[in-house]
Amino acid sequence: MTKRRGISMLALVACLAIAGCGGDPRPSAPAAGSSQPGTPAASGSASAYPMPPGWPSPEFPLPPGGTASGTHTTDTAVSFRISGVDTETAKSFYAETLPGLGYADTHNANLAIVRYEGNGLKVLVQDEQSGSARVTITKTAG
Repeated sequence: MTKRRGISMLALVACLAIAGCGGDPRPSAPAAGSSQPGTPAASGSASAYPMPPGWPSPEFPLPPGGTASGTHTTDTAVSFRISGVDTETAKSFYAETLPGLGYADTHNANLAIVRYEGNGLKVLVQDEQSGSARVTITKTAG
């Protein structure tokens, strides 16, 4: 268990190092169809992860059927695992959803990590060994 936790923390540190600085200072729109942070709005619609107070966006969308688990929060970063959906489903959801919410797809040829920037945030979506996706969101310098 200690080795796995060390690997998870190492992955978080690597994600934060990749995230860098910069971004779009515009405020984000609330997740479409979300009634309350962290709860599904309606059958088949996405839920949202509530972001810490003072962040550029009050919540971050989760794929339909997905829930946030294994969370880690600091002053400048939030990281969580998406349980309930596989990695490819999560990546597809974000590829369809985030551009409409003001995020630009900025990832390169590294297919294991998908990267978006916008609304004062950088978002990394990556594979975990468990088959789930890990989302890491960092504040950008504004």
